[in-house]
Amino acid sequence: MCNIIHGIPVLADSTLPQEKINKLVSDLVQTWEWEGRQLGKVELINDGKMIHVYSYEKPSIKFVPLKNNTVEE
Repeated sequence: MCNIIHGIPVLADSTLPQEKINKLVSDLVQTWEWEGRQLGKVELINDGKMIHVYSYEKPSIKFVPLKNNTVEE
């Protein structure tokens, strides 16, 4: 199931309770903010014994001009 939690897309195993999903994502957001990073996406997979948490950083995009278009004389 795919949800948006705290503005972050979360793909979670349907066997996980919503309360557990919310708690895990909230903890991740807090940890990532503390480290100065931005969380971009989370995947939670339950294998019966453990919950595998895959977290992805939000990409940072910067535009840089290839060359200066002004002519110097």
